[in-house]
Amino acid sequence: MRELGHRLGDGPVVEPPIQPHSGSDAVLRADLHRERYAALGAEVHPEAARFASTLARAVSEPPERDRVPAVPLPAEPALLHDHDGRVVRANEALAALAGASDTAALVGARMHRLLVGPDQDTRLVRADGRLVPVRAVRWPLPGVDLTGVVIVERDAAPGVDPVWVAELERLARIGTWSFDLATSALERSETLHELYGSVGIDPDGAGSQPIEAEQVAVLCAELRAGNTTADHHVELQLPGDRMLSCRAQVERGPDGTPLRLIGVVHDVSAERVSRFRVERSGRRFADLMALVPVGVALLDPAGRVVDANEGMCALLDVPLERLRGTAATALSADDAPAGGAAQPEWLRPVPRGARHGYRVDSAPLRRADGTTVWCELAVSVTEADDGGFLWLVTCTDVSDRRRAAELLRSAGTVDELTRLPNRAAGLELVDRLLAGADRERVAVVCGDLDDFARVNSSLGHDAGDDLLVSLAGRLQRELPFGCTAARLGADEFVVICADHAEVGGPDLLARTVADLLRTTITVHGRPVQMTATVGLATPVPTGEVRAADLLRFAEAAMHDAKRRQARGGIGIATDGVVSSATKALELEAELRAAIAADGLVLDYQPVVAPDGTMISAEALVRWPHPERGLIPPSDFLPVAQRSGLLRELDLWVLRAATREAAAWPEYRGRRCAVAVNLAGLLPGDPGFRAAVSDAVSDAGLEWDRLVLELVETSLVALPPHALAAMAELTERGVRFAVDDFGTGYSSLARLKELPAQTVKVDRAFVTGIADDPADFAVARAVVDMARAMGRTTVAEGVETAEQFHVLRGIGVDAYQGWLFSRPVRGEGVREVLARGRLATPASAARSSRV
Repeated sequence: MRELGHRLGDGPVVEPPIQPHSGSDAVLRADLHRERYAALGAEVHPEAARFASTLARAVSEPPERDRVPAVPLPAEPALLHDHDGRVVRANEALAALAGASDTAALVGARMHRLLVGPDQDTRLVRADGRLVPVRAVRWPLPGVDLTGVVIVERDAAPGVDPVWVAELERLARIGTWSFDLATSALERSETLHELYGSVGIDPDGAGSQPIEAEQVAVLCAELRAGNTTADHHVELQLPGDRMLSCRAQVERGPDGTPLRLIGVVHDVSAERVSRFRVERSGRRFADLMALVPVGVALLDPAGRVVDANEGMCALLDVPLERLRGTAATALSADDAPAGGAAQPEWLRPVPRGARHGYRVDSAPLRRADGTTVWCELAVSVTEADDGGFLWLVTCTDVSDRRRAAELLRSAGTVDELTRLPNRAAGLELVDRLLAGADRERVAVVCGDLDDFARVNSSLGHDAGDDLLVSLAGRLQRELPFGCTAARLGADEFVVICADHAEVGGPDLLARTVADLLRTTITVHGRPVQMTATVGLATPVPTGEVRAADLLRFAEAAMHDAKRRQARGGIGIATDGVVSSATKALELEAELRAAIAADGLVLDYQPVVAPDGTMISAEALVRWPHPERGLIPPSDFLPVAQRSGLLRELDLWVLRAATREAAAWPEYRGRRCAVAVNLAGLLPGDPGFRAAVSDAVSDAGLEWDRLVLELVETSLVALPPHALAAMAELTERGVRFAVDDFGTGYSSLARLKELPAQTVKVDRAFVTGIADDPADFAVARAVVDMARAMGRTTVAEGVETAEQFHVLRGIGVDAYQGWLFSRPVRGEGVREVLARGRLATPASAARSSRV
């Protein structure tokens, strides 16, 4: 109907002007016949039409929930079936025709087993197996998802009630027309006029041909061309998403002569909108599935993949073509389903609908390369197009989450670097052994690597980590049976023995551990000789001891052996050792409290020029204990080092020294500098620069009056950020000094690489410089190299005039020692500065000559 003014053309069939007129009863019967045929595709028995009308009226009100509508079935064989094709109701006539005992015998039967073949030429399968030729007329029941079916025997007399047919047409929004080829009369059914009016069409259009003219012209042309099976279909698009489906064909007489053209016009607007919505929804769903990062798959009732999105293909690393048809059992990385089940455990039947779905927290799926990917699954059952069901499965990769959870679980018990049990796990094992009957045979051996810091400073921390991993593997492989190695932290290991009698006794166990930690290991292509100091502890015969106590005793024995021997010592946790360790622990707590409460004081050791002028003063920390008296640094500094208090101690000294030095008086227009030794606060620390800057700023001290002294080993192989921090402080005026130079591991050639302005010659070379050629040679080499590189030198520990004169003769710039002054408090520094200078052998000699 794209061109309503279309001409039919010439031919044997003459097309007179089309003028509607009222039809006779015979025409009406013929119209109803072709309406039925065109719309429903089969002859309709009067009872069938009446049944369809009854169904239409019955569904105008919603039925009660979960009940079959109370629709009276006609006398002809009839039934109702649901969307799955199952019979839900049948009448006595159908039961008799089907040879069933009663109507209940037909309920639940499948339609495809009851009727075989197309509705126009189908066969009813009787209970005895015979086939009865019948025709089936179906009417869907709107709103209840049921279909009514009337079974008409082939020899039944055709007939139709036009009232019921019109009612069916209105229900289906269908109208019919006929065009008599002999008279060129066009007749429209009442329902077609109503349909045209409802969509706003004037079928005769003022001044134009009828709307059916195009189809009439096309079919007439087909007849002139000799086409015996001519039919025509077109869809008419109307404003507002309305559409009419127009189908027309030729009706012939018994002898095959064309009698008339018949047409059916169907309002398919609702179906079209619904179809478009479904298509758009399908496209949106497909786009969504392509975008979601998780895998989505549809599996049929047999557990085979029907379809999947790109996320699923990427997850399993399988193209969609190969994934389709794959069984769920092949996707699962688990063993075969238990109990001979057809599907893996994570795929189980549930009622349809998302509300009945379930989740599987973690299931292993197999990738194309054979590896396993752990997934969180969400599974539900949805309806398939054929009325069956499909599993809908979404898969989220949780492999990283599992690994993270595993790390979190093991973080409390496993050392991350060596994968040995950590301190907490070791303590738990010892407590468990001490609770057993053989508690007296338990032994704990702590081992601390000797001078491990030199590996990190010389070869780097990666090399140190490799060495620790190698030693951990050596312990795991070679320890006797019944012994377990753990890492306590840093470079300290512990070996826990369940029964030392099985390994030859506790002494032999300690030697075995020491020997395993005494080895040469190649790290980054360089051989590294390692030794370890170990401490042994066993439970006391009487009294209760816990794992923490036993471990503390072993560590105390280890530290005692370190103090008594240089390297590779073995210590035993005796009462004296344990008592000493306990006192050290108490001392640590008291030292921590003293630092927090400003319970420490500073003495200052003057550094003088050759003429006795005080250039600077080195701050020396002292601890006046309220009960024990003055505790020497040799007693509390090792405690601070073992307990990690060196940094806090350095910060206290730095703040106190800068604060006191800021108040020192001038001498001849210049102020004395203050020197602070750093052992815990080092340039490599992230907060080094800020800590120094804050101390100087808060004290109000001039930048060039601060000297920071660091031992040689702490200045070797500094990282870039440490050198940058030192360079910034140097630009502000701070000076750095190398303390105890010559006692470290570096050669003299290392001097040029050290970022310091002053070199302090260690007292070990000063003591014998007047009578030991070796000490003299070393001291002179240091002074000569420092002068050549523009650095000043300070000699430490000068106690005699002979030492002073020799040092002065080789060019030392400044001196420090009891020859000039013992350490003094801040008041003593101010007194020295007020006097102007300290007495030196050189100044004394000048005074006598005067």
